[in-house]
Parts: sequence; structure tokens; C-alpha cells
Amino acid sequence: MVQKQYRHASGLGHAIINSRNNARRSQRAGPDGADQYHEQRQPNWMRLQSVTQERDLDEFLSTAELAGTDFTATKLNIKILHQDQQNQYLLTAEEEVETSQRQQSHRQQLTVPRRPAWDDTTSPGELDRRERAAFLDWRRGLAELEERHDLILTPFERNLEVWRQLWRVVERSCVVVQILDARNPLFYRSRDLEAYVRELAEKDGMDKRNLLLINKADMLTVRQRRLWARYFKREGISFAFFSAAMAGLEDAFVELNIRDEVRQELELEKDWDDVAAEDIHVLSVAELEALFLKTAPPTENETDKIYIGLVGYPNVGKSSTINALIGAKKVSVSATPGKTKHFQTIHLSDKVVLCDCPGLVFPNFASTKADLVCNGVLPIDQLREYTGPAALVAKRIPKEYIEKVYGIKVQTRPEIDGGTGIPTADELLGAYAVARGLIRSSKGGRPDESKAARVILKDFVKGKLLYSQPPPEEDPVEFNRATYFV
Repeated sequence: MVQKQYRHASGLGHAIINSRNNARRSQRAGPDGADQYHEQRQPNWMRLQSVTQERDLDEFLSTAELAGTDFTATKLNIKILHQDQQNQYLLTAEEEVETSQRQQSHRQQLTVPRRPAWDDTTSPGELDRRERAAFLDWRRGLAELEERHDLILTPFERNLEVWRQLWRVVERSCVVVQILDARNPLFYRSRDLEAYVRELAEKDGMDKRNLLLINKADMLTVRQRRLWARYFKREGISFAFFSAAMAGLEDAFVELNIRDEVRQELELEKDWDDVAAEDIHVLSVAELEALFLKTAPPTENETDKIYIGLVGYPNVGKSSTINALIGAKKVSVSATPGKTKHFQTIHLSDKVVLCDCPGLVFPNFASTKADLVCNGVLPIDQLREYTGPAALVAKRIPKEYIEKVYGIKVQTRPEIDGGTGIPTADELLGAYAVARGLIRSSKGGRPDESKAARVILKDFVKGKLLYSQPPPEEDPVEFNRATYFV
């Protein structure tokens, strides 16, 4: 009996054929044999969808589409072996040191894609082909870096349309502001973006400048801000502290400054000669706008506008910063990474225009996927493996502090039985699930650790469970000691 042929068959072969046909629809041959450029007819919201993670097959197909090449599929016999090890999703102390050294030796190769040269005579089709070719070379270079040196890269933006928005923002702006999360500034900072801004300034004969805006600074103590200010001053980069969450709360802002004055008195015995009080001051909205005007290069005419480009990872508070500046909700804000999807210009005043770039995940080195989750890069609701991030939270936040925040008791393995005093993911999630009544009805009444993980991880990302990464060569435990008075 002949098997029925389904109309909508699936599989590797069909995926390859469909991808090839879709690619050919966007580029057809003209009468003279030359390629004619046809822009794909897709809504803007579809073209600008952020793509930071792809399945192996999807990544293979998208890379082949960029290259415009044909290919054949070969079936490989691959067997995936899983080894059940304790803390298998986290690195040991020795592995962290080794990984950090390898990452540091290749950090200069973490680049952002450059826009190819073009002028008024360049046709849209030719520019599109140049941009796709340059983007493909860039992706190949990162893949080679990952394979040749045994490194792991974070999920980074793989949609060319999103990078095109960044090119427009950088080309148009005289000041490019990277908005960073104060809890881990270096993770969100792109050094190569700063280099790209300087390259464009030299190429076009213009004066472009960089500025690091460290948002959520209210989560840092005075000592923590001093240490970061000392680090950035030694780096020779302009920086400022800001808190979009407190910008509209005048009483809370005054209370923050008063609390800072008390803590400053406690720090007087330390040597802070290289850090002034204004270096660690958390700016108000008016002070931030004044800083933009001060940082921008002088204009030829008084009527010329100053364009300020705002760039940052998803969920670092970029949209909240803009809303604080303009005093009204002009940009959508969400706790889900990647809400802003297109390039926007916002007139802050008669003199200042803000250029808002969609949230971008820049290429960076990763130690584990758990770091990406805890840094807010990967959406928590889409997680399938949650024990690694939960174990990282338990490792960073003292058990006593977690118990005080949630009003629970976490039972850990005694040291005599091999315990370390740090809860495992199962111990932490199980204790929270039981205390909150999160039970799996289909699993014989077992604690629903998946739901517990989503709650705890979201609290960590939002700062309810507060942990801040220190500058290089600073001890993380000592850096966060003042945070956990329990």
C-alpha cells in the first residue's frame, strides 16, 4: 500500500528547499542576466524582530541565505551523552579562573559589525549586498573565534535589520550614550562600540563622543560607586550615575542623597583622593540633560540641534531613562527584554534630540547560560533548564538574606555530610515552593520547582535579591558585604 503524501511535510530536506525558495524570491535575474534588488515584503515589526538565539538548523539556513549559496544536506550519526554531575551547569573556581584568562586574551576580537562604505552613487541594491556580505563575514569571524579558541559566546543579535538601526543612530549622533546596569556595568559595556564611534568621527571629520550612563545606581552603596568611579576614571572614559526609577520621586531622591552623606562619613578613613564627591553623585533629570549639553561638542550655529544616541542591552532601563527625561510615557517599558523594536527620535528640548536604538545584545563571552539568565539577557519565562540559574542565585546571595526576604527556612545538607552551607538549587526551590504552596498536582504532590525558579529569578533580575558585580580585582564578597545586613 502506498503511503499518503502529506501536503505540509516537514524535515531537513523540506526546510532546506523552502529556505532556498524564499531566498530566491527576494533576488531575481534581470533581462541582461544581472541581479535585480527586490526588498522583501515584510512588515517592519517582523523585519526588526530581535534574534539572539537560533537552533542549529535555523542558524545554518540563515547563514546560507546571507551568503546566497546552494548547499547539500548530509546525515550524520551523532549521539549526545549526558553526564549527571553535581552543579553541572556552573563552573568550579578553577574553571572560572581558566575561562576568564582565555576570554581576556581574546577580548579585542569581540567586535560589532561595521557598515560598509557607501556614497550618493551607491544604489539600494548594491548597498544591501555590501551590508549582507559584511555582516556574514562578521558572523563567520565570531564563529571562528569560538571554534578555534574553545570559547563560548553569549547569544548576540543575529538580525541584520537591528544592527542597521544601530548604524543609523551612531552616524546621526554626536554623543553615543551606552546605558549600563549598575549591578554589572562591564557585562553591558561594548568597548568596540566606543571604538566604532571614534572610527566614524575620524573618517567623517566629525567630533563624536562616548558616555557611559550607569543606570539603577540607587542599588549601589557609596563605597561601591566609589570603586566603580575609580575604575572608569583610570579607564579614561566619561561616565555618570543615574537612577531612572527614582528620577520622578523627589522625596526618595533626597532621601538617597541624605543616606549617602551618612555613609560618606563612614568612609572618611579610607583613601579616596582620586575620587571626588561629584564623581559618585546620582544625577537628577535636570542634571542629566545638562550633562548631555556639556558632553556634546560645540555646534557651529546656536540653532543647530544636538543628537544624543541612546544604546543598551534589553532591560537595562533605557526606555525608563527616556521616560524620566521627557516626563511622559513616550517609549514602551517592559520587564521582558527587547521591547523597543525600531529606531526613534524624540525631541527632548529645542536643542536636544534623543535617538533611541532598539535594545541590542552585543557579542560577549559567557561562562555559563546561568549568567545570561541572571543578567536579564535571556527571558526567564522561556527557560527550560532552571537549576543552573537558581544555583547561581543561591551561590551569590547569602542564605540568611534569602530567608529574611521571603520569610522561609532553607534546609541545607550538614557540613558533616559534605554540605558547604550554600543551598543547592533543589534545596532553595523546594523550600520556596513548599512555603508558597506551589505543588505539582500531576506529580504526586511534589513541589513545583519550575514556578519557584521563575519567581526567584525574576526577583533577582529586578533587584529584590540584590547582588552587584565588582570592578576587576575586587573581592565580590567584600564588595557586597554592606548589602546583606540581616
